[in-house]
Amino acid sequence: MIVYVDNEIKASLKKNSEFSELFINNCINSKFLAIEKISSEIVGVCFIGGLLNSNGIEINNKYRGMGIGKKLLNEILQECKKQKISFLTGVFKPTNTISIKTHLKIGYKPVFTIFYNQNEGQEIIVINSFNKKGQIFFNIMKFFNTKFGNAIFTILWILLKPFLKNLIAFPGNKMSQIDFINSIKNFEKVQTTLKKINDDI
Repeated sequence: MIVYVDNEIKASLKKNSEFSELFINNCINSKFLAIEKISSEIVGVCFIGGLLNSNGIEINNKYRGMGIGKKLLNEILQECKKQKISFLTGVFKPTNTISIKTHLKIGYKPVFTIFYNQNEGQEIIVINSFNKKGQIFFNIMKFFNTKFGNAIFTILWILLKPFLKNLIAFPGNKMSQIDFINSIKNFEKVQTTLKKINDDI
């Protein structure tokens, strides 16, 4: 079910879900949500937020593997097409093979990786483009799949941290800092990361 964030949804997320405070904050900062309820409990949420149409999803542990994630993602995609949104962006860990497979099946394409810091490790940035404008954005973002481009991205991310809530619905003050030196040292083209993932599966 698609919902827009109002006071009732905010209260329900805080009272009737088991999600982290950080994820709930992302949902509250979003344009709209797809939610799944069982009785009065919110057991799954998928959000779209910020200027970059950041997409995130969480399913309660005990309800995973029941197709709820796929259902929510499909609802989000339908709403995006209805609203003529050009693209979605997302992030996943290379270790989360289930998330990777799910995202690739619905049209997401890996565009570049970023080594965030020693604690967070590596992340893969993905984009799902729906039209020509979205494809242009995807092609521009490929620049960050080079060592020089990755360095520029890291600098931009550090400088834009106070504005991340507007860009990706994720409050910058809640995020740990990117380690610039380690990020550059550990740079890896997304194709190399994906090959490692395929070898491990």
